[in-house]
Amino acid sequence: MRVLLILCFAFAACVPVGQPQSQTPGNPAFAVVDPQELIVLTAESPETLIVRAQQLGYTLRDVHPLPDLDDTLVVFGIPDGTTIPEAIEEVEFAVPGVTAGAHHLYRLQIDGSAGRNYADAMIGWPSNGCRAHARVGLIDSGVLADHPGLADGRIEQRAFSESAAPPATNHGTLMAELLVGQDNLSGTTLYSANVIDPAFGAGDAAGVVAILRGMDWLSANGVDVVNISLAGPHNKLMDRALGHAAENGMVLVAAVGNLGAGQPPQYPAAFPFALAVTAVDRDGNVYRNAIQGAHVDIAAPGVDILVAPGGRVTVSSGTSMAAPHVTRVVAADPVLAAMDLPALRAELTNRAMDLGDAGPDRVFGAGLLRAGPGC
Repeated sequence: MRVLLILCFAFAACVPVGQPQSQTPGNPAFAVVDPQELIVLTAESPETLIVRAQQLGYTLRDVHPLPDLDDTLVVFGIPDGTTIPEAIEEVEFAVPGVTAGAHHLYRLQIDGSAGRNYADAMIGWPSNGCRAHARVGLIDSGVLADHPGLADGRIEQRAFSESAAPPATNHGTLMAELLVGQDNLSGTTLYSANVIDPAFGAGDAAGVVAILRGMDWLSANGVDVVNISLAGPHNKLMDRALGHAAENGMVLVAAVGNLGAGQPPQYPAAFPFALAVTAVDRDGNVYRNAIQGAHVDIAAPGVDILVAPGGRVTVSSGTSMAAPHVTRVVAADPVLAAMDLPALRAELTNRAMDLGDAGPDRVFGAGLLRAGPGC
């Protein structure tokens, strides 16, 4: 079984980066890479799509084959005077079977904080770590060059940003440390897809194009479990590509996001084919900024999490800090690693320690993640 763990994406809207515009009263603004850009996925040869779109006044910007997702991603410039919703409707009508969408932005979900290490003991993770029974991947900001895993071959990295030589940030390094650092997962290579573009947002965001290209690369390398600490809006392109991956046996485990309890669900956590993870503190209280809703599946430690990659001690909070705990538990357990999503969701529910209201609820899902005895 392939397991795809896709963790948090921040909400974005059909307006330029740096120019937020309210979409619904009380809701956060959405953002896109370029309001004059349309992204289209086609399972057929892209020539027909390109010719028809050009006849309608669209300009071809780029083509990215995604062979392991069974699609081709085509980037068009939108004609002047045409909005993104109008462009989506026009192209999908002109070329049946394609999926068109905005080039939404997805942001890392982490807050600086202070505290000390408690998470492993809280979920029952063995003190000496576990050997992985599934191949692990990471879609994030990239791992800093001085991380020891890059030197000894435990981490293989590739960049997918549209900018030249995108810099890694500390966030991807923290995720890598939680996944394959000392006393975490051993016996596996971590495939790190760096999708963050320093030109987007505050240098903490990725576009749909980079995310899907990174996903295709991970699939081509036979990755089973993918950890993604990004969060954002519903996007038909993400729905199509990730839904296809789920149909082929991948399981998406997504952090719910950090917009707060009163905000709408974030994606991909809210997709029905995803496993949604929220964050709690050492006392089992939900993280103050965590999204809540009926889609929440499981809770894991994500408040004041201590990580020390290369001896640099960092303590951070956020739903992205909770997701790697779920990734590790699934990858380290041969029973869980062999399950499809419905069975995996049921088994995690059976093992969980109930929190909040009796039974599954909108705040904690099934309750606190439990690793089970041993590895």
